[in-house]
Amino acid sequence: MSFEYYYITLMSLVIFVVALLIGLIMNNRYYRVIKESLTQAREAESKGPLAISGEVEVLMCPRCGYSKTISYRLGDYVGKVVDDKCPNDGERLIVHAIYSSRPAEQSS
Repeated sequence: MSFEYYYITLMSLVIFVVALLIGLIMNNRYYRVIKESLTQAREAESKGPLAISGEVEVLMCPRCGYSKTISYRLGDYVGKVVDDKCPNDGERLIVHAIYSSRPAEQSS
């Protein structure tokens, strides 16, 4: 066996170990980030459906166009048919839009 063969084998092993260490470090970092996100989601869910303040959603009746604005409820998304009924014709309302009612922070 030649010197080049051993050199290539050794360099491949070093690169593999470095990649493995980087993977373990990043995995630990992302594990903490994901864990914190899940903890925040659980806390918001435990506070009730109106946990996220400042965000509102627009519910709209597909039949007559009636709309109303309510506070954002965790789990709602645009296009979702909700249990709220239209006062005009009794049709179930659809989430038409979700947005933040807080003024945007300007960076200086």
